[in-house]
Amino acid sequence: MNVNKLSKRLDRVVSYVIPGSKIADIGSDHAYLPCYAIKHGVASRAVAGEVVEGPYQAAIQQVNSSGAKGFN
Repeated sequence: MNVNKLSKRLDRVVSYVIPGSKIADIGSDHAYLPCYAIKHGVASRAVAGEVVEGPYQAAIQQVNSSGAKGFN
């Protein structure tokens, strides 16, 4: 699974996103869903939320490597 190929579960989730909308993925782990949605033009903006240090660092790394702009 990566920003080009989601799991079946995340693929189902992204299918419900209204094109051009803004999304938030709380408990995002690796930020695959938000990065995929931005990269493939599904969402106009996305937030990946994570409070656990390991998954948070993984999300930051994923956002940076996907070419998405910035993180907070």
